[in-house]
Amino acid sequence: MKDASDYLAYIKALIVVNPHVLHWSVIREEAQGDMGLLRYKLTLDGGLLEMFELFQIVEKKVKNLKYSFHLQDKSGNLLKRWDNAEHHPEISTSPHHVHEGAEKNIQPHKPMNAQALLTLLAAEQPE
Repeated sequence: MKDASDYLAYIKALIVVNPHVLHWSVIREEAQGDMGLLRYKLTLDGGLLEMFELFQIVEKKVKNLKYSFHLQDKSGNLLKRWDNAEHHPEISTSPHHVHEGAEKNIQPHKPMNAQALLTLLAAEQPE
């Protein structure tokens, strides 16, 4: 990636070609040189995904500074939320973690980013 605008364009392209995305909207996005922010809301065939990522482009690579990706089913029940808020120091991958199915079910998880999540969603088979 050459800059934040380049990364935002790439993420939007991944959203557009994702077979599970029915509709999406930009809540907020910013690109100022190597710094950027995205906040998107995606309606999926199986629910809803809210994406937030604050990032920096360092040596043509994306560095996540802060993120939260909230996935819920059609009824509004939490399926997963990946984030790097520093409120679970007991987790081995702290601050990176995932809430699995329930807010209090917190599991270790490697760092997540918008690209990895969209790639994961695109690979899932429809229910």
